[in-house]
Amino acid sequence: MTAPAAGIRYCLEKVVEFAEQQMTDDEPVREELMALALELEEGRIGEAEHAEREKALLARLREIREYRKQAAREAAEASAPAEGEERSVVIELPEELEDR
Repeated sequence: MTAPAAGIRYCLEKVVEFAEQQMTDDEPVREELMALALELEEGRIGEAEHAEREKALLARLREIREYRKQAAREAAEASAPAEGEERSVVIELPEELEDR
């Protein structure tokens, strides 16, 4: 791979990484919900506008949670052992518990 192509690939990977982070981070949506509640409480918006904007934000939260579930399912499937393949688990105990 040439240097320019490698640079472009790196940039694209970073863009995808940032987009995936945005797709799984519900904190900005929660902050918007709190700000929206404050606007209603302070009388800066009416009930109708609040309900409309809240509905959109709650839909966005559902989308984020569904995306997370789907990503977790895909990761679990990808890491699952192939048919006929065995998997082992190692449990390490803290030193305090080993002597018992």
